[in-house]
Amino acid sequence: MGENLPGPRGTRYDMSQIDQGTMCRAQSGVPGPAGKTSAAAVESRGNHDEPMSGGILFAVGQASVIRIPIPGTNGLAIELSPKGFIPRGGSTSTLFFQDSAGRRLLRLDYGFNRTTNTIDYHWNQRGTFADFNIADHSAAGRSGLAAYHIVKYFRYAGRVVIVAGMVIDIVSIAQASKPLKRASEVAAGWAGAWVGCKVIGAGGAAIGTLASPLGTAVGGIGGCIIGGIGGYRGGSILASEVYDWAEGTFFKPLPEAAGP
Repeated sequence: MGENLPGPRGTRYDMSQIDQGTMCRAQSGVPGPAGKTSAAAVESRGNHDEPMSGGILFAVGQASVIRIPIPGTNGLAIELSPKGFIPRGGSTSTLFFQDSAGRRLLRLDYGFNRTTNTIDYHWNQRGTFADFNIADHSAAGRSGLAAYHIVKYFRYAGRVVIVAGMVIDIVSIAQASKPLKRASEVAAGWAGAWVGCKVIGAGGAAIGTLASPLGTAVGGIGGCIIGGIGGYRGGSILASEVYDWAEGTFFKPLPEAAGP
């Protein structure tokens, strides 16, 4: 009888390479999942996306409007808007370390400097020399020039960003499957961001003051943003846990007892 090489029989030819010889040595199949994945498992993994949140935008923007305390200065705080008397044409300063009434202050200003008889960037102070060791009309130099414009643009951009964050949070409430739960998360997040900004911002301002007034601003504003983001996240998580606990907790009424 004729001699045939070993090989598959039938009309279907597998694409796997089979080595010739007295024993069949075929390639192993490609590894893959065995069985079927239930629809419930897919749903549990894919349909629980995190709700959109404006937390980061809110935390960044609030640094432009919140008074960030400066520890050890008897009530001074970092602000980007003036207090007290404001000239008719508006303030020419952008960065303020001031008390709540604007009586004691150190501000970064641009205009005529009577000490140098030139128009430049300089510090104006009243009652804060003991805190910052900066005399009135001290030149701020190139670092003051850069800080002046950065703060100027951040003051306006921050307000736009904080509104955008709030709008995103409000939209997330309207689109949530549990609007009341999402509303509690947002409210707690805003409160947590405010507290985080105050606490961490104050710490950053205290550390930065050791370097210079600009260090105070960088440490305070940067700390406010970091603390705001963490506070927003922590407040939202806490509110979510409390809501789930309250929603899933049932209290049984005590049995009535006959009076004496």
